[in-house]
Amino acid sequence: MKRMIVIGLLLALAGFYPNTGFSADSLLVFAGAGLRAPLDEIGSRFAAEYGIEVVYDYEGSGRLGNKILAGQKPDLFIPGGLNWAKLLTEKGHVTRYRTIAFHIPVIVTPLNTNKVNHLRDLMKNDIRLALGDADACAIGKADTIIFKKAGLDETKMNVVARGVTVSQLLAWIENKNADASIVWEADARKSKKMRMIPIPEAFNQIEEIPVCEMTNPPHPQASEKYAKFLLGEGKKIFKAHGFTITDTD
Repeated sequence: MKRMIVIGLLLALAGFYPNTGFSADSLLVFAGAGLRAPLDEIGSRFAAEYGIEVVYDYEGSGRLGNKILAGQKPDLFIPGGLNWAKLLTEKGHVTRYRTIAFHIPVIVTPLNTNKVNHLRDLMKNDIRLALGDADACAIGKADTIIFKKAGLDETKMNVVARGVTVSQLLAWIENKNADASIVWEADARKSKKMRMIPIPEAFNQIEEIPVCEMTNPPHPQASEKYAKFLLGEGKKIFKAHGFTITDTD
């Protein structure tokens, strides 16, 4: 977290971009923390092909969106859902956005436990829940919509912790600090320490993952090239990491 604060100050005060040499020639991409695995690979391949380093600032989508509203300008923004893409478009920070893949929410519990088997089980008083913070991350907003669709009163759930990233929620479940959570399916599949429970389609809130092209990005030609790479070769990498992808740009 301290490192992210330092990065933000440098961006605001100097216009530099963080990498091993703090060069202004790198692309800065704001991205939801749940997208780290495919984006790290995409960044490495893009750098190898075009000689342009991609530096990612991974955090909850809400935190990153607020950084942009506060004046920070990445070359691209890839949040975990459409809410911030739409808001930043309305505010004039984003020129257009295109969906690259989908986030599918699932319930997760520690491995070899059977206290939770259905969405309605989250209402049980003895179930300790770790949920996303709706103001900080896309999964938190998805939770709220899911519970509303299912007619579940979130205020009566035994919520013991609120996470700002999916990675934080996964760690709490893996370490048995909570009995259940809701996270993205692609992230849950990477863990061998939890079991997944699907959410009924009628109640689920599948989120589109948009590639947001910024208004007047610091490196317009390079950012356009990176966006094209993301929506082409990048889709295959997202699919390899367990994401459901779109058929067209």
